[in-house]
Amino acid sequence: MRAILIDPSATPAISEIDVEPTLEKLQELVGGYIEAYPIQRDTLFVNEEWNIQKSPKFSGRFQIGNFTFGGRGVIVGKGGEADALLPLLKASQLVTIIHK
Repeated sequence: MRAILIDPSATPAISEIDVEPTLEKLQELVGGYIEAYPIQRDTLFVNEEWNIQKSPKFSGRFQIGNFTFGGRGVIVGKGGEADALLPLLKASQLVTIIHK
């Protein structure tokens, strides 16, 4: 399925990927247990324990609106079972990478 990967430590930080729509794959992409947030007509998955981990698998932070997230995020279709509807350009405009 089409997804948008947000990785603050990568270049480019926001990219399109093809991903299997499984819980295990989403957990692998974000580096831990997932937490879902609605974003327009899609769903953003992030690592729910990133802030409490001593050494998270993925570094960096990003912001969408008033919410700040740590590590990687993955945007997929609503509920995680369909292609992301959000265009890559729009995702790039919504996401702010936080640099130290």
